[in-house]
Parts: sequence; structure tokens; C-alpha cells
Amino acid sequence: MSSWGKCFRGIWKCSGLFLAAFSAAAQPAPFGSEGDLREQLQAARWDYSNVVMAMGGLSLIGAQWRAAAGARLEMVTRPVTMRLSGVLRVGPLGQYAPDIDEPYDLLRLVDFARVNTPRTRPMHVRVGLLDGLQLGIGHVVNYYGTSVAWDDRTVGAEFSYHSRALSVAGFTGNVLLGGVSGGRITAYPLFLARAGMTHTAGFSFSYVTDRTPETDLTAYSADMQLELFTTGGVHFSPFVSYAWYVGYGDGLAFGADLHATTFLDLVSFLLRIGAFYNSPHFIPGYVGALYAVHNQHARTLSASGSNIVGLTLGESRGASDLMTEFKLEVPPGFSMRYYYRRHFGSQALSEFHFRLFVRSAQRLRFEVGVDKLGTAGFLGIFDDFDDQSALVFGADYRFLGMLYLSVLARYSFEQVDDGDGPRYLVQRRFEPFAGVRVQL
Repeated sequence: MSSWGKCFRGIWKCSGLFLAAFSAAAQPAPFGSEGDLREQLQAARWDYSNVVMAMGGLSLIGAQWRAAAGARLEMVTRPVTMRLSGVLRVGPLGQYAPDIDEPYDLLRLVDFARVNTPRTRPMHVRVGLLDGLQLGIGHVVNYYGTSVAWDDRTVGAEFSYHSRALSVAGFTGNVLLGGVSGGRITAYPLFLARAGMTHTAGFSFSYVTDRTPETDLTAYSADMQLELFTTGGVHFSPFVSYAWYVGYGDGLAFGADLHATTFLDLVSFLLRIGAFYNSPHFIPGYVGALYAVHNQHARTLSASGSNIVGLTLGESRGASDLMTEFKLEVPPGFSMRYYYRRHFGSQALSEFHFRLFVRSAQRLRFEVGVDKLGTAGFLGIFDDFDDQSALVFGADYRFLGMLYLSVLARYSFEQVDDGDGPRYLVQRRFEPFAGVRVQL
């Protein structure tokens, strides 16, 4: 660890004892899937209803076509909102084994289940597949997800609580507490101050670990953010962040957010610009979208299966990065997220993410998610999909009464070898379905 890093780390350790004396804030950003429009199944808060969709069609996984049948249940009750779904596939070679080959497949029926807390209680509790999860600015955990290898996906959990002086959040990638877990605490020690913007100053500390026995990964980060000024409902908030992986490297990041909540009573947005300075053996957002198939133990193979692609922390030579992130939300039926980190070094360590969701009443539901590591460009959504890419494309369309058409395509990964540790290859899926949607 560099000398400036050791100094910065020592300061944060001391300040952490002071911040712990305060017990909850400025309006923090939603954590995980807290504000995810894809999981808002109620047209109004008093609308409690259950919906069942039965579907049938074809399933193409790799080069093999199969017949498929599935069901989806969406429940909205006073205590919880949830979506359960499952598919069974049968082909000329028999049943597709990964559908029901282990007890954990029962957990995989849960897309999500979240507690319906009152608006006056700023608490978020959710169980389900994780997608696009960030801790802070994403210095260590950035767009983390648990379904990039679809047949091996895990059901995780997340929670957060906000009050005037303290915000806490935590997550695990597996409810059985294996794999990745982490937490974050933010203190606002000057929340009672009335002068200027000092009451918005937030000091945060994050911790992340991978419990997989073969993977030795523990990381910390500490950051500070202050709302410098506000005009017309738009806030300008600079930040600075320091992070380190135990036994590897460390990095410094700084930048600013331009953000608004319910701007003009209609739109929420965030524009974030940041710069990263990385020592050797440090990669920003290493616990990310493809972490399940690309980490210190599990690795991704090239399409030919002849060599490993991607870099581990120990192979990184450092250098600097420039990050641009943009989020836009127009409730109840439109959201978009864009993230691009350009690496200015000799290694292929750039990162790109894109999410788009559109819903039009009960007629159309459309979503797309793209994740790319390595050589992706500023407009990475138009680049070729290579060995370090993932894609989810889904659409439901009501064409007549209760009759729906559904299409799902995935550029995912499958496990192919356990000899020297898990090895993953790109797996392409395409599933066109037709079904009936019934409201109970």
C-alpha cells in the first residue's frame, strides 16, 4: 500500500470512532433495488392484487431447441410484494437437467420478494436476484449481480435504513450466506447544523468480503460527500473516495454528482463524473456484474475454450480511469442507467453498463441490460459482444385480451469445468413464449 494510502486509511480509522457516536439524513440515493420501477407492481398503493401468467413455447440454449412451459406469479399484499417464476424444458435428449437438479432450484423460483414498508418509514428489505447493485460510487462494488450465469444464479438479500443522522445498508449475494457480502454506513455528524450545507456532509465506510473458501478477497472503502449548492431543485455534490483490497492494491477517486429527485415533480436524474487513480493490483468496481464468472477463483474462458480472458487483481498494473454515469427515471414506466469507465492504461480494463426499462400500462413491458468488461467503448451497447459480455433482453406484449406474447434473450454463461476451479463459457439463450395472464 502506498504511503499516502496508509495515511488516509489511518485518518479514516480514527474518524470512524467519532462517527460511531451518532445514531440517522439528507436524502440518500436508493440502495440496490429499492427504487426499481421493474418491481413496482401496484398502479396505486391501495391496489392489492395477484396475477398469474401461464406460458408455453420454445427454448433455444446453445445449439439445442426444446419445448418449454412456465408460469409466473405476481403477488401484491399489504406486507409484501413478490414475483415467482419458473420454466421446465424438454427436448429430444430429454429434460434440461439444470431446471431441477438440486434443492437450491426451489429458491431460484424467487425473482424477488420485498417488504412493503410505509413511506414514512425509510427502510428497505428485499430478497431475490441482485442486479446493478452499488456501494457508494461503486469504488469496490459496482453493478454487482447474481444471475450472470443463469443456471447457477443465486438468490441474495439487501436492506437499508435511513434517518437524519445515520444511514446503513447491507447485502449478501446468497441468502445461505455463501459468496459475496458487504455493508455500508454513512454518518451525518452535522445534521443539526443550520449554516450553509454543512448538515449534508456525509462520511461513509464500506466493507466487502467473499466467503467462497478458495477466494481470498476482502475490501474496504471510505468516502466523503458534501452537497455544495442547490438551485432549482438540482443539487451539486462533490465526493472523494479511498478504497483498498487487503493484500492487493489501493485507489483514490474524486468527482461530483449533479442530481435531482422529482425534478419538476416528474423526473429524477443523476449525472456523475469521476476520476480514479489506481495502484498496481487494484481494479475499480472489481466486485461487479461479471464477478460470479470472473474473480480470484472462477474464471471466464474464450469462445474456443483454449485460454482464460480477463485480468485478476494480481495481474493489474494500475493506471488511471475516467468515469461517466447517468441515471434517469420517469415514474411509473421509464428508467435508464448508463455507466462507462474508460481505463487509461496498457491493459483492457474498461467497463460499460446499460439498463433500460419501459412499461406502458398493461400492454407492453420492455427491458434490456448490457454489461461489458475489457475493451468496451463509450457507446458500448453498439460494440460486439465478446467473451466478457452479458445481455438480458425481455419483452411482454398483450395482443388480445388476456393473451400475451413474451420474448426473452440472454447472453449468459455456463460452467464447463471444475478441474482447476470453476470455468465459464458464453451461453446464448432465446425463448419465445405465448401465454395467458389472469388477474385473481
